[in-house]
Amino acid sequence: MVNERVRKTALIVLPIMAAVTLIAVGATGAYFKDDVNIGNVFVLISIIGAAVFAFLFLLFRRKTGLVIGLMLAFLLATPVLFYLINKPTTTTFGEVLPNHISSGQMVTEIKIYTEMGKPFKSVTLEDPEEMKSVLQSPSDMTLVTSDDGFSTHLYSIWLEGGSYGDEIQIIIGKDAVRIWGSMDGEGVGGEYKIEGENTLLQVIENGEFDWVKG
Repeated sequence: MVNERVRKTALIVLPIMAAVTLIAVGATGAYFKDDVNIGNVFVLISIIGAAVFAFLFLLFRRKTGLVIGLMLAFLLATPVLFYLINKPTTTTFGEVLPNHISSGQMVTEIKIYTEMGKPFKSVTLEDPEEMKSVLQSPSDMTLVTSDDGFSTHLYSIWLEGGSYGDEIQIIIGKDAVRIWGSMDGEGVGGEYKIEGENTLLQVIENGEFDWVKG
C-alpha cells in the first residue's frame, strides 16, 4: 500500500517532472536537429509514458482497469499521432520559396558554389533577370518533405538580401534539396526529396554562367 503522503507528493512531482523534461528537450532544440535519432524520440515518449502511468496509478488506486485502459490508449495513440504530425507532404519548389523571394524582388545577389565530389568553382549573379530565371525556372519541381538526409551535396546556392540577416541557403543533391534561412523577416526551411526531374540542378549545370575555378 502506498503511503498517503508519498502518493500526494508523487501526484504533484510527476507532472512537473514530465513538463520539465519536455521543456528542457525543447530548449536544446533537439526536436529540430537534422540528425535527431528516431530512437531517442521513442525513449522520450517512454519516459513520459511511464510518468503518466505512475501518475494515473496513484490517482486511481482502486481502478486498475481504468489505468490500464488509459495507458493502452496512450500507447496506441502515440504512434498514430507521431505519424500524422510527421507524415510526408508534397509541395513544389515555387511554394517553398515565397513569391517575393523567388521573383528576385528581395534578392540582391546569388552565389553558387560546387560542393564535395566536384572540382571547386563559384559564380556570383547580380543581374535581376538572371537571378529571377534561376529561382523561377524550377518552380514546378515536385518536392516531398523528408528527414532522411542526403550524403552527396552537389551545389550550394546562397541568396543574399539587402538587410542584415537576409540570407537563404539552398543545398542541392542529385535527388534532394535542403533549404533554410530567412529573408525580410520571413523564415524558410526544410529538407525535401525531389520527385521527377531535378530542374534546379539542370538550371545550374546547363546555365551559361561565368564560373570562377579554384
